Amino acid sequence: MKQKVIVTGANGFVGCNLVRMLMSKGYDVTCLVRKTSNLSSLKNLSVRFEYANFNSIDSLKKSCNGQEYIFHLAAKVKEKSKKKYFEINLDGTINLLIAVKNLNIKKFIFLSSQAASGPSKSKTPKTEKETEIPVSYYGKSKLAAEEYIKKYARIPWTIIRPASVFGPFDKDFLTYFKLVQKGIAPLVGFETKFISMIFIDDMTNLIIKSAENPNSNLQTFFANDGNVYSWQDFISTLEKVMGKNAIRINIPVPFVYGLAFFNEITKYFRKNQTTINFQKVKEMKMKYWLCSSEKARRILNFTPEFSLEKGIAKTYKWYKEKQWL
Repeated sequence: MKQKVIVTGANGFVGCNLVRMLMSKGYDVTCLVRKTSNLSSLKNLSVRFEYANFNSIDSLKKSCNGQEYIFHLAAKVKEKSKKKYFEINLDGTINLLIAVKNLNIKKFIFLSSQAASGPSKSKTPKTEKETEIPVSYYGKSKLAAEEYIKKYARIPWTIIRPASVFGPFDKDFLTYFKLVQKGIAPLVGFETKFISMIFIDDMTNLIIKSAENPNSNLQTFFANDGNVYSWQDFISTLEKVMGKNAIRINIPVPFVYGLAFFNEITKYFRKNQTTINFQKVKEMKMKYWLCSSEKARRILNFTPEFSLEKGIAKTYKWYKEKQWL
């Protein structure tokens, strides 16, 4: 009999890919979304939908009743205020855990972020044992949710902290693909900056491995492909895959802050926060966004299948096929 799982934030980038991976592995998948959610990323999939309000414990309990695994991916990455980040990323998690505490849930898998831990101090990737120093409201709200789970969850849980994730359905890296296609490759500041990355298929495989492996209970894992990349490495790989040559343009950090300031004073006239905002710039100016995947490799036997080039090639092909590029 198929195991029943529910995915919050199922219509998002990681969520819709996780739903597809779960279905391919034979799980019975329910997608927990809002009534106002755009469900185009889940079109034509044989899944059930539950519509819940994260401010309503009763609606969350009703939606999760009968499920065996909860994959909690719903979150806000761009918001207009600190209060909004915490209302959604922390309070929503608290309400969900309260809602399911008396249900027969086997495991609660929480998708956090590398931002919850904060950047590394050097080119040596950060481990799960190191002190968390988030630099943005997003990272702080995710860390607060992690701390609540560790202290109050009464069911087995696992926390996953992905590094920069890319792949089909992603709109953040899509912007960079479009710029390189036009022959432009912007870089924030003049220092070489380093990042950890992971392709979405490897990311979703790791999430499912963490659910299936009892050794992951009460554990936190970083998720990346095990390599250290500079932004120049990423650009060069994009150029190779796309057959383009892009001009590197170093944008001074004060200029980026100026753009963020303009966006901040005009944000109340827009429906959503823009990508370039004060919180995002705090993250963008950091030199080392590096984390170690050694723990996931050791405990979960996690072995990434996609190199940076292979992952970018698959992403580029998907963007072209869907006419996103």
